[in-house]
Amino acid sequence: MSIIEQFLEIKYKGERFSGGRLPLDVLADLQALEEILATFAREIWLKENDRERMPKGYTDWFHMSLTGVEDGSALPKLQLQVNEDQQRSLDGSDTRFSLMQKAETEFFRVIKAAADGDKVTLSPSQIRNFNRFLTNLKPGEAFQYTSRPTSGSTSGENIVFLDLERRKRLLTSVTSTYEQRIQGRARLKGVEEEGKLKFFSNSLKQFLVVDNSRPPTEYGKHIGNYYEFDLTVERRHDDSISNVITIHELSLLENPVISAIDEMEKLPKGWLDGFGEPISSTVREAAKDFVLSIDRDIPEFYAVAPTEEGGVLLEFKQDNWDYGVEFNSDSTVSYFGIDFRGEGEFSKEYRQDETSILEVKIKEDICRND
Repeated sequence: MSIIEQFLEIKYKGERFSGGRLPLDVLADLQALEEILATFAREIWLKENDRERMPKGYTDWFHMSLTGVEDGSALPKLQLQVNEDQQRSLDGSDTRFSLMQKAETEFFRVIKAAADGDKVTLSPSQIRNFNRFLTNLKPGEAFQYTSRPTSGSTSGENIVFLDLERRKRLLTSVTSTYEQRIQGRARLKGVEEEGKLKFFSNSLKQFLVVDNSRPPTEYGKHIGNYYEFDLTVERRHDDSISNVITIHELSLLENPVISAIDEMEKLPKGWLDGFGEPISSTVREAAKDFVLSIDRDIPEFYAVAPTEEGGVLLEFKQDNWDYGVEFNSDSTVSYFGIDFRGEGEFSKEYRQDETSILEVKIKEDICRND
């Protein structure tokens, strides 16, 4: 059985829309609107049913069509078709049609909040959808939406307008956050006066942690060292961390390779019988970041040594191959390998900002020679 009804009472106001005209560039708005409603329906169902994905075939059961445009300011007439019986019933109490009604209610709540200047929170996919919505609206024009009347509502309460300014307010003030549990390693860069711990990692960039279980002075002794963490965090739509909600684990990392690299800070100029350059902090940190990023994926480093030119050399073995990674003082990274059987060797150089490419290459070589 298909449920078909007129859906969404919307109106475009402005000179371009007089006489029931609907410029073709507005059709993109209606496509974005369909995506907004479908996304709200999905997010509502996943949240209410504590699920991570929709049932198979979700994208096939909902269709919105433009059936005409009435006179006056353009009044697009939209038709919703929901196929209820062509697929198995949804888990929970919702029908597909009632779920779309909830999506419509959520759409009204969001655009009304934007029109009123209130805070709006959207998922990353919804931010993309709303960025596509009303993109061709011009000065002096407005989008009007009238929601389904509810018991106790008075005239005008269920009508909302979005013009250029209100749309801008929505897109520039929208916040998108979500909770996620993350594990990894990060370097403690500093301890602020109010006790905030400033951490940095290549993947998460900089983030702040407040650990009330220990005094900040305990962390102050280990600035520059690495910590292993297990955190529940609140992340923004760009994946940066806005807040740490729960600390499950935050412990000083015990890694002999990292310790060996740290010891190189003590090497003076001429440390090798009158020769030997000091190992700069830039080289040491680059080598440590690399170790922390890849050491779970490769055999243990059997050698960690300073080089005469002021670099850091890391060596490991895999089957018949001996591999070396050398972080040089000129901000390059050398990667080389020698087959013990004399059947081959290679050498390649990377920039320090290409270490992610190097990591992929190393993993490929290990798998190939495994």
